[in-house]
Amino acid sequence: MTKNDEAINQIRKIRHIISQENGHNPDKLVNYYIELQKQYPHLIHYKEQHTKVLESSLQQGFEAEP
Repeated sequence: MTKNDEAINQIRKIRHIISQENGHNPDKLVNYYIELQKQYPHLIHYKEQHTKVLESSLQQGFEAEP
């Protein structure tokens, strides 16, 4: 395993933890990342465009089935 593989594995673990903390619910994950973008707008260069697309998708009913 190379350093790059280890870095990718760490990222996957973190993403899994975030998903787990949001109940593996896609809607909750989208909202989590939208809120994260709002907290750190200076780190997200394309924030406004993608946030609008995600929010629009949620409003149009692309919500996860229970």
